Amino acid sequence: MKKKCAQKAISMIEDGMTIGLGGGQSIAFLIKELEKSEKMILAVTPSQDTLELCLKYRIPVRSLEMTDQIDIAFDGCDELDENLNALKSCGGIHTREKIVAVMAKNYVLLADEQKYHKTLSFHHPITIEVIRSARAAVKKSLKNMGASVIERHADKKVGLVVSDDGNYLMDVRFSNSSSLDEINAKLNRIPGIVEHSLFYQIASKAIIASENGIQIIERKNKSEKI
Repeated sequence: MKKKCAQKAISMIEDGMTIGLGGGQSIAFLIKELEKSEKMILAVTPSQDTLELCLKYRIPVRSLEMTDQIDIAFDGCDELDENLNALKSCGGIHTREKIVAVMAKNYVLLADEQKYHKTLSFHHPITIEVIRSARAAVKKSLKNMGASVIERHADKKVGLVVSDDGNYLMDVRFSNSSSLDEINAKLNRIPGIVEHSLFYQIASKAIIASENGIQIIERKNKSEKI
């Protein structure tokens, strides 16, 4: 199904475009399809793994810091709802992924049907990237919001996980029922939070793959509860 998503994404790409490429297996398939297509594009990516794949498959890449506009960007996700709100928690690179997303004229999420639900299931936490000096203050603010907070630790290294930009990562779950726009707004107002992995009203389209074929969905605008 990930390969089906990638093949459909190719049909949205034209020669001369600057393409945003996120992380994950769906994007890996897309890179392979790009090489086969021989389309003349320039890639921008927030992911070191994706960068290395682009080099392997001879896709030209421009650095993110030297880019201010992207024609279309593609990315995977952990969860996706019918209004194209998404969670992108597992990779821990959501800050850079959001930078790519907001620069893109179109931001397209690739997902299989298991990740797509009417509302977000929140089987995954919201991951928060936090400036080091704000660690304690942010944890207190999150707990005051009714959240449980787990600081992300490395499996094979003593200490906390640090993002590509040198910040801490915290995984957060909310027990109370709140609208996504409320959670998004409150997180955006806490000093010290760089970004969070709730992609609220950011994606413009999604390509959903199932056993029965491909569905392209465009974002609607309505509130929902968690």
